[in-house]
Amino acid sequence: MPAGVRIPRFLRWRRHPVVSVVVILLVLAGAVVGGRQLFPVVFPPELSCGKGMTATGKPLACVGVNLEGKPFTKNDPDRMRALQKEITAGNDAVTGEYTSVVLMLNLSPVHDVDTLTYESLYHNIEGAITAVWRANNTAAYGSRPGVKLYLANMGSRYGSWQQAVDGVTQYAGPERISAVVGLGQSTDQTRQAAAAISSRLHIPVIGSTVTGNSMNLDPADPAGRKLIPDMFRVSPTNTDTVIAANQYVSGLNPAVTSMAVIADGVEGDDYTATLAAEAKVRFQAPDRTLTVLPYTSPRDMPSGAGRSDYLVQQFTLMHANLCQAAPSAVYFAGRGRDLGAFVQTWVQGAPCGIGRLHILAGDDASEAIRDDVVLKGIATGRVTVAFTALASPEEWGTECPGTDAKRNYDQFWSAFTGRPDPCTKQPLATTQGARPPLSFDPASLASGQAMLTHDAVAAAVSAARREGAGVKNPGLLTGILHQFYCAQMLPGASGWLSFGNDGNPVGKPIPVVQINADGTTKTATLTWPSSAPNLSLPQRGGTGAPGC
Repeated sequence: MPAGVRIPRFLRWRRHPVVSVVVILLVLAGAVVGGRQLFPVVFPPELSCGKGMTATGKPLACVGVNLEGKPFTKNDPDRMRALQKEITAGNDAVTGEYTSVVLMLNLSPVHDVDTLTYESLYHNIEGAITAVWRANNTAAYGSRPGVKLYLANMGSRYGSWQQAVDGVTQYAGPERISAVVGLGQSTDQTRQAAAAISSRLHIPVIGSTVTGNSMNLDPADPAGRKLIPDMFRVSPTNTDTVIAANQYVSGLNPAVTSMAVIADGVEGDDYTATLAAEAKVRFQAPDRTLTVLPYTSPRDMPSGAGRSDYLVQQFTLMHANLCQAAPSAVYFAGRGRDLGAFVQTWVQGAPCGIGRLHILAGDDASEAIRDDVVLKGIATGRVTVAFTALASPEEWGTECPGTDAKRNYDQFWSAFTGRPDPCTKQPLATTQGARPPLSFDPASLASGQAMLTHDAVAAAVSAARREGAGVKNPGLLTGILHQFYCAQMLPGASGWLSFGNDGNPVGKPIPVVQINADGTTKTATLTWPSSAPNLSLPQRGGTGAPGC
């Protein structure tokens, strides 16, 4: 080639093919790496989940175990964020040996799709935080090991329960998880979650507000008789709640001579199914006529589809048959979030000679305490609404010093609110180096859910601290929980905790609570469906506690 003639660049690359390939690969690699770093900046993810969680569903939500206190959705309410910060601060303060308790719920409810609200979630979380605060900062449940709390999200309608269970399984060892509590509602999904945790990890699953009769039965057993070995609950069953409702109705004056049961027939909801089945039997009486009026709530609805509108259509058609039955009282065997649609159609429907309809419902009606439609219906004077609560802040009365059960509740109340004991007027005694007191609103206790979730965590902590089982061998906790009965009952905010062979609570009281038009509540009576009043530990040589 003549001097001074430049070799084309592509020919030089051909003379050095190996070098050329290496250069090309380096350029491409740089582009890929740079692209990966640049892409999230240019196109940020819709939702970034913390360690232990993944984004799924529509609308998008983080499901799994929340190990870093990150948001569950891109629009988490401020109150949810504040509770997450409280949990993270409490966990960071734990030093030395510790065990962890996981509160598993649907923590990303979708409006008008899910039958629970953020308001009820706050109460559950606050109750769990209170139990862990008492465990780490007072002598209520011993002193060691320390206790951490994590939240696990099963997603809207509990549709991501498998991811939540996978998360618990993955981090059970690294985070020393010794128990799972909560579960939320009595559905097929939550029962499957309980069974999966039991079979994989053999650690206790303690339901806080699950009342469906079949919730402790293994869903894999075709005969429907095998118990989930590690499942317990601190709430009474639907059998007991309907017995309590019938005790209340039978004591009304004038006597209730005609009743109607509004029965939800949706599949997959153990709460409504067993509530309706029990009501059809328990409310029968020689001097009372019983009419069953069925409806079917939607099983699957996309966001924005209008669950309430769907139910209003059915209840409007039901109106004439309800008027024909002319009941003295109605038992609403459905979800509390659906009660508003029923009340609305009754109040706005044509009058039919019934001056005031007395509505009684199961415990899920606590979701209706702040429902504007329900409250406006009550304000018209055409309906009254009461429900069998799982617990009530008024159930132990106001007398001082009161029973042992009331003293247990007062200690819980003081820890929950950060205020002095209502009877002794003394601040709660704390251990050296205790974290600042909590300051939750006493109004959050109205639904009773904070009390039940506190008790579920307290039971888990009490078992974990026996001989350090929560650290050494969490698999031992189930056997320890079975020993909590008779003289070994645990003090709880909702009453003494005593477990039967099937993991169900024994001797739990059930208050009947009335909802007022201003959103406040009042305990009408306290019932004892399965035992005599259980207010104190049994005395030596005496009786007084179930199972003795």
